[in-house]
Amino acid sequence: MKKISIIIPFNKGLNYLDDCFDSILAQNLKQDEYEVIFLGDMPEEGVVAKVEEYEKKALPIRYVQWLPMRGAGYARNAGISLAEGEYLYFLDCDDYMLEGCLAGMLECAGKYDADVVAGEIKHTFFKRESFCADTDGEFINTDRKGTDADIARIFANEVTVLNMLIKKELIDNNDIRFPENVAYFSDMPFVLKLMSAASCFYLASGAYLAKRDRNDPIHLPQLNQNMCKEPEKMLADMLLVYPESIKYTMNQPKRRNIVMYMLCKKVLEVMELGYRPKKEIDICSEYVKQAADSVSSRFGINERTALAFIGLKKPALARICVAFIIINKKKDGKFGNKIQWFRFIDKLIFSHMKRKDNWIVFESFFGRGYNDSPKAIYDYMSETYGNGFRYIWILNKKHKKNDKNTRYAIYNGLKHVYYASRAKYHVYNVRQPGWFIKKEGMVFLETWHGTPLKKLVFDMDDVHSASRNHKAEFYRDSRKWDYLISDNRFSTDVFERAFDMDRNKIVETGYPRNDILYSDNAGEIIESVKADIGLPADKKVMLYAPTWRDNEYYEPGSYKFNDALDFSLMKEQLSDEWVILLRTHYYVARKPDLSQYDGFVFNVSDYPDIAKLYMVSDVCVTDYSSVFFDYANLRRPILFYVYDIENYKNELRGMYLDMETELPGPLLYTGSEVVEAVKSLDKIENDYRERYDVFYERFCSLSDGYASKRAAELLLGRRRTG
Repeated sequence: MKKISIIIPFNKGLNYLDDCFDSILAQNLKQDEYEVIFLGDMPEEGVVAKVEEYEKKALPIRYVQWLPMRGAGYARNAGISLAEGEYLYFLDCDDYMLEGCLAGMLECAGKYDADVVAGEIKHTFFKRESFCADTDGEFINTDRKGTDADIARIFANEVTVLNMLIKKELIDNNDIRFPENVAYFSDMPFVLKLMSAASCFYLASGAYLAKRDRNDPIHLPQLNQNMCKEPEKMLADMLLVYPESIKYTMNQPKRRNIVMYMLCKKVLEVMELGYRPKKEIDICSEYVKQAADSVSSRFGINERTALAFIGLKKPALARICVAFIIINKKKDGKFGNKIQWFRFIDKLIFSHMKRKDNWIVFESFFGRGYNDSPKAIYDYMSETYGNGFRYIWILNKKHKKNDKNTRYAIYNGLKHVYYASRAKYHVYNVRQPGWFIKKEGMVFLETWHGTPLKKLVFDMDDVHSASRNHKAEFYRDSRKWDYLISDNRFSTDVFERAFDMDRNKIVETGYPRNDILYSDNAGEIIESVKADIGLPADKKVMLYAPTWRDNEYYEPGSYKFNDALDFSLMKEQLSDEWVILLRTHYYVARKPDLSQYDGFVFNVSDYPDIAKLYMVSDVCVTDYSSVFFDYANLRRPILFYVYDIENYKNELRGMYLDMETELPGPLLYTGSEVVEAVKSLDKIENDYRERYDVFYERFCSLSDGYASKRAAELLLGRRRTG
């Protein structure tokens, strides 16, 4: 007889299976003492090949294919009937065990002859090779017998069968099965019946399961992410499992409170999602009335009042309380978030005002600047169309009015909401604010802000930035774009896939921000910029423009500057001939202290137009930033300082290009290598000339100085997109 049967239901998520299967192999169990029962209810292309791949790696796996699509409960029950192990272990296909998990559980079960052994679940957002738990705390410090208090703690937020080792004999003798008539909460009655039948329940120290939270709720949603999309089904399933679950908690007040809390919590959640429990109000009222008194201490005043009204069969009054709950969750001041009040004014007043068909709103980098492609389009339009339009710039700081046809508004201020609500045309280079509701007849032109080297949105396996909802938010915002301009065919292909965009909405105009690089008066611009910054006329200029690191941040949207380039060495070796312009990414929150390099390193991070910095620079040093795609228009040398390339491409983002074979310059790994490269630029230009020509043709061939004209005509519907 095998020692353990690992049961894994599978629906979608082929890309998660490597971590799941590898974690099983890493448990170092003998091949003949365990089995993996892999149950699929919707065969996905490539899954058979994946199973065969792991069979060759000596994973004892049985793939049960062609199950009817009846959910995880049905699949797990099928696995129970097929299992030959003394113990059962249920694993979701997107999760993975940490090293020693099963060994620790089996040792604990054998030592104490336990019916059930539970370990700890650590929630994570990351794949196995870069595992990082969301919380650090541990409560199972040593193997020990479990108590009711432990059960209440383990299932405080979710009743789950995951990371439990269970005697199959206990399941069979008590006819314990998952309900098959629900999509959600099927674990609850199973686990509670299991715990009521178990005579010996133990906790195993060091037995950790990584519960991976999926970052793509659009294409690969988890069960709880789907749940939020169908609150009516969520409530219906909870009302189905509640009476069955509660009966297994008689004379167990802590367990009973778990079930009651889950009921009340889900009733509130469905109402927060906008569902009104009318047809279910009788049974909902009955259950909530029984439960609310026992668990009221776990809720705030608004929640308690809402539950009381549900118990009294007054859902309309409960909805008023729920509105306060929502406001309270979003507030950043005594009376709530100011943008909520502005949106309220919009709904009450602005939305009913006549739309202005000659108003155009421009925004760049979330209001951080008056720059990039939106500025280039604005400059072209104000010169070409004059007072035929009113132009509105959204900025983070107050700006002096210098044009009778241009207005300025503070980002996320009341004027921003007013102009955004009334203007027909909108031009962005990043996502628009999440609160903005696009109205019928509006036209959104998304210019984006660079040809991508780093993987974007839906091409990213892990999202290491602080925003856990990045993919869902991006999908929501990008659905509002009427047009997305592209700088080349490569970008078009990437945007179509990575943004999940309709290809017909992606138009290859070239980037308006690069028009200036083809200006007839380039010499005058260069002289003016050098004088503006205070650069010495007799020295060459190096532009150092590194990108941000996804995993080095203070808070969402606020990233750290990693001073990786050795400015002291650069000053010692190069200051006789060179000066450095440091341009940090706009996400970087704090300015570095460069006082010791005064006169050699100039911080131009706030300079409004990076294209003008390109023009004054004799060489560009960067890492994974997209600036080099733009800089290549000048056909000047580019050096890539990639000291952390292995970590960056393998763990943080991944790349679209092979940096070693496709980039128009050398990869450098130390400050000394950068210095030597700067000293031998003539040789580097000669060595990389052929590759540079290929690169230019692939990425820069659309640039001709007229991209702003093409983008403006596209915005106004005066240019065909085909």
